[in-house]
Amino acid sequence: MSKCGQCGSEVTLPFGCCFCRGAFCSKHVNPENHQCQELKFWRREKKALELKMPKFRKHSSLILAFCTVLTLLSVATVYMNCTSGGVELRDPTYQEVLWFIESDQTDKNLYRDQEYTCANYAAEFKTNALKAGYRCGYVRVFFVDWSHALNCFNTTDRELIFVEPQLDEIVALTVGQSYWDRTRYAPRYNGRTYNDTVTGFMIEW
Repeated sequence: MSKCGQCGSEVTLPFGCCFCRGAFCSKHVNPENHQCQELKFWRREKKALELKMPKFRKHSSLILAFCTVLTLLSVATVYMNCTSGGVELRDPTYQEVLWFIESDQTDKNLYRDQEYTCANYAAEFKTNALKAGYRCGYVRVFFVDWSHALNCFNTTDRELIFVEPQLDEIVALTVGQSYWDRTRYAPRYNGRTYNDTVTGFMIEW
């Protein structure tokens, strides 16, 4: 079970801050309620964007929060349906994971900042795995100054493996090491470089 980054209370389905990417309870998910350090930067960016975009974009934060809640509720609903007798969940073999990754279409979705991000990819991937009858984990990865979301399976023949749902790739996740392959990807978000050294991670099954 996850813990709120502000008050430390245990949260079954944590909410993610769209600014600092931290995990919080419903009381502290609002950036002002957890003294979000990224808020000032995003406010400046938002002002600049509002001058170029239609007025309805001013409500993007509310739309994002609503979509995040719907995503979490959909995953919870699928999980409850699966565990209540609809589908018998089991740990897959390594080969079954490869087959599932090949058939899953989550990676075809378009990344949209503050609308469809790594959290949405990981949530949809997990939902599809549950529907297929596989027990799948939602992994929140913590970097030095950022965070990320991906998935994992506890395979019956190769133990725990991690999957990057945006790329359809099995990846390494080692505390103290950089996450992204420097020969292929740079750790950048919204034009800014961040430190992607893994400081820890938590798995929600």
